[in-house]
Amino acid sequence: MTLPEAFYLPEGDRFRATEATRGPWSAEHQHGGPPSALLARALELDAKKSSLPLRPIRMSVAFHRPIALDVFRVSVEPVREGKKVRVSRAYLTDANGRAVATAEALFMRRADVGVPATPGTPPRTPDLCAAYDFPFFRAAVGYHTAMETRLLGGTFGTGHMALWMRMRVPVVPAEEPSPLQRVVCAADSGNGASVALDTANYTFLNPDLTVSLARELVGEWVGLDATTRFGADGIGLAESDLLDVEGYVGRGLQSLIVERREASL
Repeated sequence: MTLPEAFYLPEGDRFRATEATRGPWSAEHQHGGPPSALLARALELDAKKSSLPLRPIRMSVAFHRPIALDVFRVSVEPVREGKKVRVSRAYLTDANGRAVATAEALFMRRADVGVPATPGTPPRTPDLCAAYDFPFFRAAVGYHTAMETRLLGGTFGTGHMALWMRMRVPVVPAEEPSPLQRVVCAADSGNGASVALDTANYTFLNPDLTVSLARELVGEWVGLDATTRFGADGIGLAESDLLDVEGYVGRGLQSLIVERREASL
């Protein structure tokens, strides 16, 4: 298996999606993780303009339409800049000038106020977990091969499973992914980890992703301890405790649109 050198290749002021971004539902469309990471990158670059020592606390992504394997521009606008908080919004725009995804991020100032970090409970480390492959991806190369995945616990198809995930390629070439980029790239797989329906008969796409962080990720591995629940109205929610090798990092939420396969074609 030969992977592209990154999820996206810069072309001037634009970014071309590689096949590493390909998702499970269509060979022509991206998984939500890589565009979320590309938006995170833009928001973090913008945050560096601040004189404050900032850390990302929350990032919410809205996917407005299926995101093709194509070329995109990313832009950022300020929403709020205070003495302790910065809020910015990023746009992923396609070749037709349409915003296909937007993201808003909340950054807070870092400060030593004499409060120690809450002790964590380290989970079983990735090196002790078996390799795992998502069973519902169809393409030979895609997001599923661009992410190294290991089974932390649970059983596929039961609505609850825990995985370790690590990026095999960066967001853009020769650039180390930030902790936020690593988290959001993996967190959009919460519904794929906690599958509770037969993927041959149903789809359960998420039009959004929200990640809230108690602390910064340590290392390259992101753990998802994920659970999916449904209402009786074709709507569901996937929730993920986000982990690293030291314990709890934050929380991921995905709203789900549930459809029978026949209705989604």
